[in-house]
Amino acid sequence: MRALAQVLDSILAPVRKVLFVVVASMFGLQVIVVFFQVVMRFVFNNPPRWSEELAIYLQVWIVFLASSICIKEGSHLMVDYLVHYLPFRFKRRLKLLVMSLIMIFVSVLIVYGTKMLILTRFQTSPALHLPMGAVYLIFPVAGTLMLLESLVVLLKTYSSSNTAELEAVEKDAR
Repeated sequence: MRALAQVLDSILAPVRKVLFVVVASMFGLQVIVVFFQVVMRFVFNNPPRWSEELAIYLQVWIVFLASSICIKEGSHLMVDYLVHYLPFRFKRRLKLLVMSLIMIFVSVLIVYGTKMLILTRFQTSPALHLPMGAVYLIFPVAGTLMLLESLVVLLKTYSSSNTAELEAVEKDAR
């Protein structure tokens, strides 16, 4: 299990580097677009129709792509007050359960996101006239990345045999 996790981790390493650049670039573009929209709205009283739509689509893509990074780093939203006080075997089981639930949710996201992509592939967005399939492409793309990242964490957690190894998995994630 540990070997499979390391192979997947090494395959995903260059993808993560590209992902960081893509997310940072999209965020920079979003800041520029929103700033442009604010200036055009309040200074010239003539906001472009496309800017708000582009900002929304960029935000959706940023959130979904960054979610796979959060799964890898263990920084997704969670309530973990009591987890720190649990014995190793319960902490490990809880982490395995959480990762399994994430994988189930992401699998559903991939399936229904792909269906949505197929259903809307010929529709266009109102202002930008982008194919909506390009907008909904984020569901299978980010879903696959999240599924792979959660699989890596699941395999590493499953192969950990003591508290120190489990903490190393968590520290490795950060």
